[in-house]
Amino acid sequence: MAEKDDYPEQDEFVLATVKKIMPYGAFCNLDEYPVHDGFLHISQVSSGWIRNIREHLREGQKLVVKISGLDKSKHQIDLSLKQVSESDKKRKMEAYKAERKARKLIEVVSAKTGLTPIQVRETIMAPLLAENGSAATALEALHEGTLKTKLPKDIATALSELVTKEFTPKRVAIRAELMLAFYDSNGVEELRKTLQQIETKFSDKETQTQVIYLGAPNYYLDFESGDYKTAEKQIDRIQKYLESTLKQAKCEYTIERKK
Repeated sequence: MAEKDDYPEQDEFVLATVKKIMPYGAFCNLDEYPVHDGFLHISQVSSGWIRNIREHLREGQKLVVKISGLDKSKHQIDLSLKQVSESDKKRKMEAYKAERKARKLIEVVSAKTGLTPIQVRETIMAPLLAENGSAATALEALHEGTLKTKLPKDIATALSELVTKEFTPKRVAIRAELMLAFYDSNGVEELRKTLQQIETKFSDKETQTQVIYLGAPNYYLDFESGDYKTAEKQIDRIQKYLESTLKQAKCEYTIERKK
């Protein structure tokens, strides 16, 4: 995948490859910014005490890291691994794979029209990245009919046909943990009804909601949607729903987003 010659942003999550391990840290190649290296200090590898850094890192290892420090005047980029959560890692890898796929599609179409690699970079990839930020975002816009970047007509037509064939809307998944207990004589029925309402009332074309039984009174609420923001809104909606419908009931509940 190609890549950027500029600097990453502060707090950006990037893909890195461990290049050289030292007793106090490791130098890493930034895969998406190949002209730059970053330094991962041993204190940023793990939240726990590290006796031997090689028990945690190895040369050639791929990592999702966070840009924890950036000084362009000194060409210094500090990295952190311990500040990357599992959800951060998952989101980054999904975005990275989507970008690789998008660029491959563009290369396939461009090659069929006889463009050289240099022409592809200058006439196709450069304007797409400049105006859309990423190839994946550009192809999403093309698929939705909102792409504003001007492309050669033959490229635009061929790319549109291929995207229509290959494009599958992305889906993301999040999970919340629900504790719900009823103390009325008909508590079992109230519980069944409430859980059923959560699944049906909060599932629509954008988001699917599923209740998973863990063992009374604990349940998982799994959400699948087109983006994290939409999925997370469902947690707030369910919280408000429970507050309004159960205020007269003899029950207790908590709902918490899982990281």
